[in-house]
Amino acid sequence: MIDPIGWIFPALRKGPADAAPDAASRWVEVPGHGAMVADASVDLMGATCLRTNLVTKRALDAARPGTVVEIVSDNLSSVETIPFMLAGHGCVHLGTLHLDGFWKIYARKLGADEGEKGQ
Repeated sequence: MIDPIGWIFPALRKGPADAAPDAASRWVEVPGHGAMVADASVDLMGATCLRTNLVTKRALDAARPGTVVEIVSDNLSSVETIPFMLAGHGCVHLGTLHLDGFWKIYARKLGADEGEKGQ
């Protein structure tokens, strides 16, 4: 059966149910924060602004506290707005990297005890 959410929003496709929670985790270098594990990645390459914001919102709301989310986009207007929407979804902006034709935005989901103090 086709997963309708995964079909419409490929960035939200889930892996196998029996996969380890850290199966997709990988080390990334975030300026000002050093090396850390990116627990989730949202691929928004080629997506337009409204879709990028909706998919990012869903991914951030679904993230567990402490999770580092990597958001990859080639849409400049999205890259400018996503860092501002992070606080509204219980996340802190760790940094944005501009690479060859695209950007990577890193965010960490805050726990209930962290509140607004951030990093």
